[in-house]
Amino acid sequence: MLGRRAVASAATVTTVGLVLAMAGCASPTPSFYTLAGAGGASNTANVGTNAPATPYALEVSPVAVPEQVDRPQIVVTKGGGQVDILEASRWAAPLKNELTSTISRGLTQRLGAMDVYGLPRADGVTVYRLSTSVQRFESVPGEQAALTAVWTVRRVPGDVVLTCRFNGTEPASGGIPEVVAAQRKLVGQLTDSIGRAIATSAQGTTPRCDG
Repeated sequence: MLGRRAVASAATVTTVGLVLAMAGCASPTPSFYTLAGAGGASNTANVGTNAPATPYALEVSPVAVPEQVDRPQIVVTKGGGQVDILEASRWAAPLKNELTSTISRGLTQRLGAMDVYGLPRADGVTVYRLSTSVQRFESVPGEQAALTAVWTVRRVPGDVVLTCRFNGTEPASGGIPEVVAAQRKLVGQLTDSIGRAIATSAQGTTPRCDG
């Protein structure tokens, strides 16, 4: 009997040890980040977060994003052209959705206009249709964040109002939270540029690219 008890006790200890070892090897709970709240300079003329309703609408098309960073995980750049895909640091939504919703929210707040993308619209209502293609979305913790994008605004009915290229960098001296905050600033600056162009056109003046 004693021998059997000893064997059973040893088996229990082994099982507990395996469970603890497996728990120790389990992946940590990921942290989720968002670009929401991108404020930028918010210097768009005659507009702001409480802007009055405008006589036009917006159509913010889904943002095009490079395949290398279009994934749930945050992708960071290292030296020598290497990248890390961080399983423990993720976007709250797919990156293209994060960018699209953040730009849409920023423009509606700045301009007081509704984003009617995918919705029926009344005849005779002027719509400013935005297309954005991100060419570079680089995150380097401890160094900087970089964002390069080409955007086009088309007035409907009408024609192309403006096509511009945004190219910006922001320092990111810390880790992932700091580099995400830097990207948030860059998206805010991009949104400001687009907002200024739309506001200028809506006032009857020909807009120009910043810089």
